[in-house]
Amino acid sequence: MSDIEDIKKRLFSVIPTSSLHMMEFLKLMDIRFVEDETVSAAVTCSIRPELLLNKTFVDTYCKTDEHLFMLVMHELYHIVLGHTHLFKRHTEIDNIAFDAVINAILCRMFPGEEYVSFFKSLNNDNSFPCCILRPIGNNTPQKFIPTLKNLYFTNTGTYFEVYECISKELEELLKSGSIPYILLGNHSDNNDDMNNPLLKKILDKIISKWPRELVVNGRDLGGELENKTIEFAKAERISKNKMKRLLRKAGVIQGTTSKRKLSIKYIQEDATLVTPDYKDRTLLTKSIIYKQPLLYNSSLISSKIVRDSNVQTLVYLDVSGSVVDDINHFAPLLLQPYKNKECLLFVFSTIVVPVSYQDFRKGKYKTTGGTSIDCIFEHYFSLPKKKQTKKILILTDGYTGTISNDYYQRIKQQKIEIYCGLFGDYTKNNISKITKYYEEF
Repeated sequence: MSDIEDIKKRLFSVIPTSSLHMMEFLKLMDIRFVEDETVSAAVTCSIRPELLLNKTFVDTYCKTDEHLFMLVMHELYHIVLGHTHLFKRHTEIDNIAFDAVINAILCRMFPGEEYVSFFKSLNNDNSFPCCILRPIGNNTPQKFIPTLKNLYFTNTGTYFEVYECISKELEELLKSGSIPYILLGNHSDNNDDMNNPLLKKILDKIISKWPRELVVNGRDLGGELENKTIEFAKAERISKNKMKRLLRKAGVIQGTTSKRKLSIKYIQEDATLVTPDYKDRTLLTKSIIYKQPLLYNSSLISSKIVRDSNVQTLVYLDVSGSVVDDINHFAPLLLQPYKNKECLLFVFSTIVVPVSYQDFRKGKYKTTGGTSIDCIFEHYFSLPKKKQTKKILILTDGYTGTISNDYYQRIKQQKIEIYCGLFGDYTKNNISKITKYYEEF
């Protein structure tokens, strides 16, 4: 039996019953041993995707089939979470944060010691950044335990939380020289795995079978645009009061009806009268033919008071995967102002999608499942100037990623006011520098 056949046999023998769909993934890929192309494992983009394994690494650290399986799963998750495309260039801090999140996800998916021991054997628990790349140990520094607990034992740990936790400390350590730690998977900038439609199709099929709770909350890159439905639930009175306050601050609710802009619209309508209308040019002809007609054609002008649309605020509602459990109680708060035409409502994930009132009251919306705050301002600045309001209201849990510097500078130059309603398990970290006013639900 060749080394490659042995690897396949080892992987197939250890795949848990609940993950048998992984076999389809492995059968569709060629496996090849390398030494220089990757330090541990990588997936290539080619006509037929390849799984590259560093033979020296496998021989050293994957002596058990379970450890080999965790190595392959780690590389798969790099692609699933879009880490090779999340940022244009990766720093050492990015790569450590990527691995810390993935290792935690895998330990929660496969909590048995035979699997978890793989990460324990790679990095020690008493030094940084090794301790952040593995489960909590007896010697884990106290300052990193809260972050690790969130990653390993709750649904609130995210990449950005880890990044924030380690960034300052790691920057100081990097100045002093190299730091001994082991990263897994492919961290190169030129990886274009997800541009391969075959590989993407395989991965979409695999992840669709994974339980939702196994995917870490917070920001991800999302997938294809899908139709979803909000199951409207009754909102609490305190939430209604907070929403009214936020809408007033953001200029959505502009006061009483009398203060709103009203105008008179004149409508010309056809009518039939018993008296002649001397403006009717056919009157003389009809009189000659019919002598004295009983009925005459005419037109009447009627007036109608109309309430003009005076939208001063664009509203963007977060519909990413991380808010799916909270939006049912939050979305109903927007029904009335949208019905009154006091705002224009859009939903956003990694793209912005308009939603009509008719669809929204039925709970219908579209989402990719991911989140990106830049898509809001890409949409806003693409609008005609007359539709670019001076106020923007963003309703989100805050896990949006940070705004690009280009959009940030344009917001400052045009003096656009950003208001924010935070709901669910929220954070202010990503949007604090652009937000003028918060309301926390």
